[in-house]
Amino acid sequence: METARIGKRGTLVIPAKLRQRFALREGDLLVTEEREDGILLRPAVAVPVEIYTPQRKAEFLLNNAVTQEDYNESCRIIREDFGLDPTKIPFTEDVRREDLPTKQEFRRQMRQIHRNLARRRA
Repeated sequence: METARIGKRGTLVIPAKLRQRFALREGDLLVTEEREDGILLRPAVAVPVEIYTPQRKAEFLLNNAVTQEDYNESCRIIREDFGLDPTKIPFTEDVRREDLPTKQEFRRQMRQIHRNLARRRA
């Protein structure tokens, strides 16, 4: 067991052995948790959060449509929920409704792919 000292403004100096063992560096975050027998310190993980604009969300919806029905539903959401015109959304993928299969065609294609995979495994 090692001792640590609390400095001005509540700063805590963690002994070097513990900093090395837990790979703690200056500026790292620690989670503090109150316990009956004291205070628990644990290394924290900070994960950056991405915040997307409505335009970017609309782009995701359109690019991820796999059937004509998905595309239509994405357009409805973009219009009603985001208040945007789907025809004005830039694409990172070249997705056009006319080129997408219907749900029925998509299911047929997926069944064929599964059959082919099953044949290869056998």
